[in-house]
Formats: sequence, structure tokens, C-alpha cells
Amino acid sequence: MKIAIVLVVCILFSCGEKKQENKMEENVTTKKEEVNQLKEKLLENEQIFEEKQKKLRQQMLASKPDENLKNSLLAELYLRNLIHRNKEVIEFDLVFDLHGFDCGAPDCYRTTIKFNIPYVKPVSFPKTIPFSFDEEGCTIDKEISREGIFQLQEESEIGVNYYSKSEQSNLIIQKEDTQTKLYYFPNIKEGKIQLKSLNQFIESIDETSEESIAPYTSGIMNMYDYSIFVQKE
Repeated sequence: MKIAIVLVVCILFSCGEKKQENKMEENVTTKKEEVNQLKEKLLENEQIFEEKQKKLRQQMLASKPDENLKNSLLAELYLRNLIHRNKEVIEFDLVFDLHGFDCGAPDCYRTTIKFNIPYVKPVSFPKTIPFSFDEEGCTIDKEISREGIFQLQEESEIGVNYYSKSEQSNLIIQKEDTQTKLYYFPNIKEGKIQLKSLNQFIESIDETSEESIAPYTSGIMNMYDYSIFVQKE
């Protein structure tokens, strides 16, 4: 009799465990389905956003009046209002507010580089460019202002590379398809940065090392919503 009771209890206990396992498996399956549905929804929203931005970029490009700038290396800077034509010159007002790769939001430092180049057709870059350099930030008591000369190192269809001996720095505009990247490398030896190996150089940067040479970048160039750059009349 006792053996029978024990067997019944074991069977009931085993059934209970089995039901619990089945319920847990059902919950896990349900959660997986919910996660997959969320991923699909996010992917769909991302695709919709990208398509919307692509169309908006095309509309903005069509609305811009200067065909010379639109068909040049500077097209993306033109769209984002970082350059302007003023009679016979192109004015550059480049703000570098990202001083590391760890965050997409502007940090507490701001480096502004301003210069002009002659307006010619097609757009070309002069051998030398006088520029102004201004820097301000959370640990800088007084704004730093200097002037210098950029010397042209490289110019090609994929970008332009300038170097300043006084600042020991490279200014680079790099184009990849419709994307344009803006870099400012401070404290670097002349000839170390080259356009053909730029991507590999950036990929090799060790952000954890204090000796790494990471460039300053622009928050404006990292923004993906073109509606931000629509200028109201």
C-alpha cells in the first residue's frame, strides 16, 4: 500500500514538474517571438527613416542654388550649412565638438576652424589656406585664439588633406558615396595621415590608450536627420 502511495505521489510530482517545464518553455517561446517581432518592427522603422532621409536629402539638394558646390566634394557640407558662397569666395565655418569616439553628443570642448578659398569652377583647393583657430571648453578659462596656414598635402576625388606646421595638425574632408566625413587631427607629425590609408588608421585607434591619436569630429556631420538643416525663409 505504501509503495502504491509513493508511486502515485511520484507520478503526480513528475506530472507537475512536466507541466511547469512546459509552461516555462511556452513563456520562453512567447518572449522570443515578442523579441523577434520587436526587432522586425525596429528594422522596418529604420528602413522607413532611411528612405525618408534619402528623399529629403534629394529634395534639399535640388533646392540648393549652386550647382558647382552640389557637384563637388563639398556637397554634404553645403547641405549642412557649414560652407557658404560669398561673392568670389567659399566661406568655411567648421565646428569640431566631438573630441572622442565614445559618444555621439557634443562634449564640453569646442574647436572652430574658419577660412576661405577662392570660388572657382569646378571647385579646387589652393596650395595654402590662412585659417583662424578658436578653442573653448569647460577647463579653459579664456578662449584660445590663434592663426595659422594650412598646406595642401593631397587632393583627389575621395578627399582633401591639409596640414598645419604651426598647429601640427591635419584637416581632412573625406568622401565615401553620399557620406562625407570631417576630421581634425591635432598633435600629429606631417605625413603620418594619408587619404589612402585613413580608414585603416582610424580603425586601428586604441581609444583606451592615452597615446592614441584620435581625431576631432563634428556633431553636425554625424546627424542623420536632414530636417535639422532645412533653412526657413
